[in-house]
Amino acid sequence: MRSPFVAITLAVLLGTLLDAIIKQTSLELSVVAVTMWRFAFAAVFAIAIFSTRRKSMPTLEAWRFHAMRGIVQAVGALSFFWSLTQIALAEATAIGFTMALFVPFMARVVLGEKLSASAGVAAALGFVGAVFALSSAANGVPAEGNRLLGSIAAFVAALMFALAVVLVRLRTRTDDNATIVMFGNLIPAVYMGLVVVILQTTSETPGAVAAEGQLVWIMAVGVVGFGMAWLTSQAYRHAEAQKLAPFEYLALPASVVAGWFMFGEEPHWRLYVGGAIIIGACLIVAFEDKFPVARRPGRRL
Repeated sequence: MRSPFVAITLAVLLGTLLDAIIKQTSLELSVVAVTMWRFAFAAVFAIAIFSTRRKSMPTLEAWRFHAMRGIVQAVGALSFFWSLTQIALAEATAIGFTMALFVPFMARVVLGEKLSASAGVAAALGFVGAVFALSSAANGVPAEGNRLLGSIAAFVAALMFALAVVLVRLRTRTDDNATIVMFGNLIPAVYMGLVVVILQTTSETPGAVAAEGQLVWIMAVGVVGFGMAWLTSQAYRHAEAQKLAPFEYLALPASVVAGWFMFGEEPHWRLYVGGAIIIGACLIVAFEDKFPVARRPGRRL
């Protein structure tokens, strides 16, 4: 796709659709199984594309690195998908925006990048926005849902996704896009498959394996998930991150519409205010190089 802005817009919309399908599917199927199938079906497409673009197999060192990254991705996806069963779709999406606030801190730890003062301020501001957004429950959320644990799970997911993004950045120096996307789906699928097997053999957890009538939804999860990942990687390959960042926030209005249409969820007005605060904080990070304070010496944490 030639336009990275069209690609990122489609990726955001597909991401919202993916979350909605997963939320719907998780009503009858365990979240662990949904997570496994999400990665497994996407891995089929990713492996097919990888096989047509690579002449040699990845090295053992690459397998070790992506095996470690796969743990982070699996934990992040499982946490976020479970949060969808506990809180409103728009609420989980708003918390997910804090991922951008965690990235500078992860980059500091993993890559040794300097942490700017504006990143610290933005993180504090984003946390305030998240708390405000969750200070009032949305109408239509599951009656048996646990808002506290669901919100914590969404924050854990944001933290894991931030770490995964930094790890991908580290690996782009040696791996191409096809390799990264392939590993990013195959390895988590293997991990989650092992968890499903363990659950099936050690407990009587219902819904650990997809029923025949659910296969269409499960396959849709894989197709949409792969499409989202591929479009996102293509967009960021052809445009600067700071130019694409604002498009990510289309997910909030999209999730409000999807949540209302599919689940009858009606977010409280505080969600919109809190979401705006989080978006503002994320934009501070995305455009910090445009602020004079970010270029003054001695203003580093």
